[in-house]
Amino acid sequence: MGAGKTTLAKKLASKLGYQWIDTDQEIEKKEGVKVSEIFEVRGEAYFRALEKQLIDGLIHSEKMIVATGGGLPCFNNLMENLNHLGTTIYLERTPKELFQRVKQATNSRPLIAHKTDDELLEYIESTMEKRREIYLQSNIIADRFSQTPEKIIALIQK
Repeated sequence: MGAGKTTLAKKLASKLGYQWIDTDQEIEKKEGVKVSEIFEVRGEAYFRALEKQLIDGLIHSEKMIVATGGGLPCFNNLMENLNHLGTTIYLERTPKELFQRVKQATNSRPLIAHKTDDELLEYIESTMEKRREIYLQSNIIADRFSQTPEKIIALIQK
């Protein structure tokens, strides 16, 4: 959350001439409501099932950049599925960087809504610790200095 996945996906797709999607945006289009409403009304399990359905539907897609929600790879064996679909990239950032990037948007992000600054930083640190093992299964781990389209393309070509 807050790593810059959607922004980089757009830029990378433009440079490569690929299509791109953001899984949260696609789910919102399909469901006709915001992710936060899905969490509130239907719950996280329902949302995670929608994510799986979306990723499963990409099996025959080519030349596509997919920006996933931060939790998507950690549920329903989706990290393995993503690695089978193509090259996966983990945009690695420190919890403090992520905190600075998301602290103004807490009300629009269901998992961090209404948290104080201390609670938010603690949540980010805890979540990163839990998810790190999954994220490290990515084909490419891009530190914050490698997160430009040109550098990502170079990493992919290697």
